[in-house]
Amino acid sequence: MKKKENGAPLQPDKKEQGEQAGAHRLSFQTLFNDNRFVAILSLTCAIIFWFVIYLQAKPDVNRTINNVPVTINYENSMAQDLGLEIIGDIPTTVDVLVTGKRYKVTSLTENDFRAQLSLASVTKAGTYSLQIRVNRNEVSDEYSITSWTPTEIEVTFDKIVTRTFPIEINTPGLTAADGYLMETAYADIDYVTVTGPQTELDKVSRCIITIPVERELSETLTTTGALTFLDESGAAVATDNLEYDHDSVTVTIPIYKTKYLDLNVEFVNVPKGFPIEQLGYTLSRDKILVASPSETIDNIDSITVGPIDFRQIDIGTELTLDIALNAGLKNVENVGSVVVTFPSYGLTTRVLDLDNFVIENLPSGYDVSILTAKLEGVRIVGDSSIVSELTSEDLVGTIDLSQYSISKGQYTVTVKIYVQGKVLAWAVGEYTVDAQAVPKETSSETSTNN
Repeated sequence: MKKKENGAPLQPDKKEQGEQAGAHRLSFQTLFNDNRFVAILSLTCAIIFWFVIYLQAKPDVNRTINNVPVTINYENSMAQDLGLEIIGDIPTTVDVLVTGKRYKVTSLTENDFRAQLSLASVTKAGTYSLQIRVNRNEVSDEYSITSWTPTEIEVTFDKIVTRTFPIEINTPGLTAADGYLMETAYADIDYVTVTGPQTELDKVSRCIITIPVERELSETLTTTGALTFLDESGAAVATDNLEYDHDSVTVTIPIYKTKYLDLNVEFVNVPKGFPIEQLGYTLSRDKILVASPSETIDNIDSITVGPIDFRQIDIGTELTLDIALNAGLKNVENVGSVVVTFPSYGLTTRVLDLDNFVIENLPSGYDVSILTAKLEGVRIVGDSSIVSELTSEDLVGTIDLSQYSISKGQYTVTVKIYVQGKVLAWAVGEYTVDAQAVPKETSSETSTNN
């Protein structure tokens, strides 16, 4: 190649161009003389020819499109109007088999199809076999839908309702040790709220917790248990479609320590000096079985009933007294009262008059005098040998003014009567006398003027 004088390259002359073309022809011819090149070229052409012939001989192919989503349209359906819902799990996709041009079929995805479940036959709660319809999202002559699976599915429809059930505790394997009492077990919640298909909830009659523990208890047991729902016959109801707010519930089985306590009687208005230990009476029961959740029961030996107003006691009197227990104690035998019976033998009665009055707790600044000179018809009860020898001089009536707000004027006051000598005799009934209170200054002036 020649260069111009200024250094720029010159175009090759005709001779040089001819030499270059000959070199290219020689290189291409050399390739065909290479057996390896000829073999590769032949194989490539054969594959192309085979592919063209294959497409002409078998133009359509099959392919399965997996996981096409199934849609359910509730709008304007009777199921919607009836408030029905699908119960349980159902298939949510179908597999669609298509046939068409290979280049088209291979490019299809699940988004190119729509699968729908028809609710036209759903007219009430129940289980239905519903058809699935699959359609293409575009109109094309290059492929068609051959089939799909599943073609129908079984679906259950029902109303969803909510109900509340009380919780029962069942402890078949638990017992109390000797000297102890097992109280009624209870849960940390009293009721359970359950939501689910109405048809299934209609079967539920009871809700129980069974404690599967076998043990003899001497102290309170706290454990957990699972809820079980039973029908009227006691059979378990399936809960796969039920929802409730507590899967596990804490259960307490109270254990009380038991003890027999003596029953004692309390008296009020006992005559002064009366030998109460000589008063014979009987109780319909003299002991009661009680229980306590703590060891405090070890420090209690008796229960007091009453009080009995001594003035109500007569020959053969029977009085029914309520048994009231302190907080923390349980009446195991559920005995609510006891009958106290006083003797009807060895006693007698006598009616005497009383004129011996003693005033106690005089108010300061007042003189008090008894206006009633004598109480007539005082009924005395007591040991026959004592009462038969009593006279009015053996009776004393005390008047305690500390229970009155005394000022100037007249009052009707209560008299407590007792028999002197600390003997087994007493007055039956309530008695009153009239008294007059006068300020001491007025009393002194009256005496001076007289």
